[in-house]
Amino acid sequence: MEKLIDSLMEIGFSKNESKAYLSLLRQSPLTGYEISKQSGVPRSMIYQSINKLVAHGAINEVRSDPITYTPVPPNEFIGRLRQEKEETFDYLQENLKQIQHPPEVHVIRHIQERSTVIDQMNDLISKANHEVWLSVWNSEVDDIEPYTKSAIDSNIQLYSLLFNCEPRNHFGRSFYHHPSTADIEEQRMNQRLTIVVSDNKEVLIAGFSRDTVPSALLTEDPMLVLLAKEYIRHDIMMKVMSEHSSEEKMNQIWKEDSDLFYIVTNELLNKKSNKGEA
Repeated sequence: MEKLIDSLMEIGFSKNESKAYLSLLRQSPLTGYEISKQSGVPRSMIYQSINKLVAHGAINEVRSDPITYTPVPPNEFIGRLRQEKEETFDYLQENLKQIQHPPEVHVIRHIQERSTVIDQMNDLISKANHEVWLSVWNSEVDDIEPYTKSAIDSNIQLYSLLFNCEPRNHFGRSFYHHPSTADIEEQRMNQRLTIVVSDNKEVLIAGFSRDTVPSALLTEDPMLVLLAKEYIRHDIMMKVMSEHSSEEKMNQIWKEDSDLFYIVTNELLNKKSNKGEA
């Protein structure tokens, strides 16, 4: 019986309404006084429960003297209630989606093959309206230089970090990674990580490697755009800072610290070997 009461409460009945309805199923017709007596619902509350059951369409009022009540058969009552609920759910499902603001989705495109990746790099440079940030290696600069020159001619701000390159005229404000540091980065990542950020709106992050097919991702996701731009900013600043210190001093900072050595090279520091070489 308690399970039936709990189930009726789950579909919107109160506990007293559930008890009254079950009493009428066991015996009917009954007066309000009789329903109260058989269900255990206090007489002060029974007519409130009866009126709610009539409104629910769960019981019928019989105009007799005195007034009595009969239950609507469960199949009829539950069937009607189920239909009403389904109609309500169908209405909500159809109409709520019409007012829902679609979430902003930022697709990440995956690109393969060197020529396709280069084409996408050049496309990002070409459609920039304000600024472009680049982190590019010597093996790709010739492919994109006509587009960087055109961007500069169109007064696009260009900030470039170039690896293993001689000074170039068509890459805006340029910074250069020395071949020794460039080699360390390529060895650590096992690829030439290349980045193009266009107008703080879109980014291409590519990997060129001797052993695998070049691949890249292209997206307008604002967090990836920010992450890529900040990576280039940080790398440029580290390059500038290193230029204001001797190579010996810079090497001493990281080559003798096991944690920094691992961070820079992705290799564990062999202190014995280093001491022997010294």
